[in-house]
Amino acid sequence: MLLALPRDRAADEQVAVRITVGTLAKGARIVVKTAEGEVVGAVAPFGVLPGRKAGSFMVPVPLAAMKDGKVTLQLEVEEPAQVGKPRAPTKTEVEAANLELMPVSGTPE
Repeated sequence: MLLALPRDRAADEQVAVRITVGTLAKGARIVVKTAEGEVVGAVAPFGVLPGRKAGSFMVPVPLAAMKDGKVTLQLEVEEPAQVGKPRAPTKTEVEAANLELMPVSGTPE
């Protein structure tokens, strides 16, 4: 999926993808990868009641993966019952994915 930034990134901002997760099978997780297949993060909802939506989650996106304000990400669902067989999420599992800019502070001394 190709995602674009809402505006140009400032020097003191980091890019993250907000993933809105609907209903997932118990123990399932969503793995986020760059177009090159590098894993940048995962969403693993815990304690969600069966049949309920899991909510929104932020996953940082490496600046190296960005090009001209855009990034291509791959989302895969991994389920305990299907070990080693990731698949694309359905529209009810991943309802939305959007890039957002987050302010970052300096490094601690």
